[in-house]
Amino acid sequence: MYRISVIEGDGIGPHIVKLSLGLLQYLGDVFGFNMEFHDAPAGDGVKERFGEALPGDSLKTIMSSDACLKGPVGETARDVIVFLRQKLDLYANIRPFKTYRGVRSKWSGVDFIIVRENTEDVYRSVEDLGPDHGVAMLVVTRRATERIARVAYEMALGRSKRVTIIHKGNVVRSYQFFRDVCYGVAREYPDVRVDDMYVDNAAYQMILNPQAFDILLTPNMFGDILSDEAAGIVGTIGIAGSANIGDRMGLFEPVHGSAPTLKPEDANPTAQLIAAKMMLEWLARVKNDDRLLQASKALGRSLESVLDSGRVLTPDLGGSAKASVFVDEVRKGVAESL
Repeated sequence: MYRISVIEGDGIGPHIVKLSLGLLQYLGDVFGFNMEFHDAPAGDGVKERFGEALPGDSLKTIMSSDACLKGPVGETARDVIVFLRQKLDLYANIRPFKTYRGVRSKWSGVDFIIVRENTEDVYRSVEDLGPDHGVAMLVVTRRATERIARVAYEMALGRSKRVTIIHKGNVVRSYQFFRDVCYGVAREYPDVRVDDMYVDNAAYQMILNPQAFDILLTPNMFGDILSDEAAGIVGTIGIAGSANIGDRMGLFEPVHGSAPTLKPEDANPTAQLIAAKMMLEWLARVKNDDRLLQASKALGRSLESVLDSGRVLTPDLGGSAKASVFVDEVRKGVAESL
């Protein structure tokens, strides 16, 4: 039995999370594993009701779980996800981006991953604010940089063995340090081809030739910004899922926000489903459970098939399907592949 904490979030979050949990239960029935879901309320609505965005009981629920599946939250993101990344030391933010034949994009053949350091940089929130100034400390340590570099290089070994270090070392010496430490770790991975690129040039090259990238290894802030650009390249942020991973815990969420003005059934659940897929894959590895890996692969294949075919798409993708209809199509794809 796997204990999964669940943050439904705000806006469209509760609906797309509920659909994802239903699909996870189905996958458990098919592949022979059990998941027990435990609510961990957090977000804007929770703050309005209880005065805090992440109550202590929710934090306890998350910390006692095997993994956390999170929906999008609104204005309290700093109090929820940024806090959890620090508190649980979820130092690796993994964000895959891929084009699908049925999703409109100016590009094709794009398939790269942003591996983002998730606990430092200016997001460390070491700040001072006065009436006439605002100061934020940029924190880059050897320990944090080495461990995120190893995550990127290990992932590269299972892909095309290419990593591009993203930095701004020509202007900011702390980013030069990030680059140099990443190159130092690269000596442990002689089979991985490593280069580096200034972040402004990386943003430019991502627009001109996104197929040239495979794994981008980034400091915290640059990875955050480039992720939204990457989402635009593959067609929509609605298909961008992510993982926040530490040594003992993983939290999985869509990249997009809570879309409070959107009717929940008009939402695109793809990113939430990708987050669920990534959760299964991570749990399979840390728990050494092949059943979870097979479920993750089946979900990924079906999701890709649905998006490639373009027959059943949500409104943001140019279709008219409701969120529940889209998830049913993915479920049917899993069933047909068995």
